[in-house]
Amino acid sequence: MAVSRTTGTKADRDQVRQTLAGFGATPAAIATELQRRFGLRPRDAFRQAHGWTQDVVAAHLNAAGTGSATFTGARISDYERWPFGGRRPTLAALTALAEVFGTTPACLVDLDDLAAMPDADRAVLHAAPITAAVPTSPPVTSTRLAGDTGGGMRWDLGGLLDETELVIAVTERTAGFGAWAESSNVGPMTLDDIASSTRRVAVDYLSHPPVVVYARAGLLADRVFRLLQTGRQRPDQARELYTWAGYLCALLAWMAGDLGHPAAAESQARTAWMCAELAGDNTLRAWVLSTTSKIYLWDRRYEEAAAAAARGLTLTPSGTAAVMLACQEADAWAEIGAEGPARTALAQAQEARQSAGVDPVGGLLACGTVRQHNYAGSVLLRTGNPAGAIDHADQALAEAARTPAVAYGTIAQIRIWAATAHLGADSIDGAAQVLAPVLVLPSEQRLDTLVRRLRDVGRLVAARPDLRSSVQGRTLHAAVTEFCAASAARQLPA
Repeated sequence: MAVSRTTGTKADRDQVRQTLAGFGATPAAIATELQRRFGLRPRDAFRQAHGWTQDVVAAHLNAAGTGSATFTGARISDYERWPFGGRRPTLAALTALAEVFGTTPACLVDLDDLAAMPDADRAVLHAAPITAAVPTSPPVTSTRLAGDTGGGMRWDLGGLLDETELVIAVTERTAGFGAWAESSNVGPMTLDDIASSTRRVAVDYLSHPPVVVYARAGLLADRVFRLLQTGRQRPDQARELYTWAGYLCALLAWMAGDLGHPAAAESQARTAWMCAELAGDNTLRAWVLSTTSKIYLWDRRYEEAAAAAARGLTLTPSGTAAVMLACQEADAWAEIGAEGPARTALAQAQEARQSAGVDPVGGLLACGTVRQHNYAGSVLLRTGNPAGAIDHADQALAEAARTPAVAYGTIAQIRIWAATAHLGADSIDGAAQVLAPVLVLPSEQRLDTLVRRLRDVGRLVAARPDLRSSVQGRTLHAAVTEFCAASAARQLPA
């Protein structure tokens, strides 16, 4: 028995369709809203999502070509009303409708349809093997198709009302198999949207609150995981999904480290590496190793950090990954006082800069010249060249002022080690001046990486009697202490 539905007026439905279309919604999204809001059946909802009459749909189907079959508006009406009247749309008809509507056959049926259709149809519709058995006592109205040796499906000629139904039924098995073989739960628009959203996350992290961007990245990663886990794709589509899943996990790992969660970061980096292996993408592998090197560095596993960066360099990645990896290798060597390898790695970074191309993701997963200055100046400071470090800081900050897209975290790091260099040159005024913009960052931008570096500055001030006894020194130490007490990691729920 048909379920009572309140379908609204045509004007109501048109208003919803036009409003959503104005917001950039796809026909599939509009169809979903029409089903939710007005209780439309799926085939009716997809037609109205396009703003078409039943005659227009029939014309599209006829133009697409269906052998000798001819569709009419009345036939489309029958398909939309079934199983509460009308006639059952065959799998071939559902496939043809799906192509016209830009969706999949499975999206054109609901629970009522599934409950009423034959088991064999459900099996094909859900990409399952056809296991329908031949009835032991077939009705006299059923017949085998030519070439069927007895183990295949049957069609009930008594249910075929005219030659059009017969033509569709005869092609059903091949069309059904073709729909299964070509079916995919992703398409070019889905993949493009995932790519665009991943790049936006990587860029937004440079200037937006990290906890918010981390949550967005997690939701986007979950969407990609579900596509891979609950559907099927062509091999090239699956590789692309694994690539974006890998980049999202690398981003999550980098962010988790910034928020002071190294164990979570390492776990996410392992998943990113698995995705890179499945995708067979060397540039993704390189960025995962870059992320891993960063995790090792902040866990004080300096030689492992250098080794991970060096391994990434052997992959000859595209974009600026090689610049980043060489900088990270230099950074790791500088931490243990290995001046020679550190300077060699800095030279390698400069050489890689000459051939750097466009990064596939960008934002957080890119190494611009300001970021390179950040690493170079920090390395020079720790290898005994504070004047060279300050020179890199001046160049980096001047360039950052001309490039608004530079990460606030990178600029803050530059200012922190530049302050250390000024303190080494006995310039408390220079240190306070260069640190001033950092110390007023909002709490949600006080990354763990910045807090740990600033604590070193605070310890340096506290360890020197001349600074500890001065008003400027005490003021700077108090400001550093206050900054570290309200980090971004504290914004995460317990």
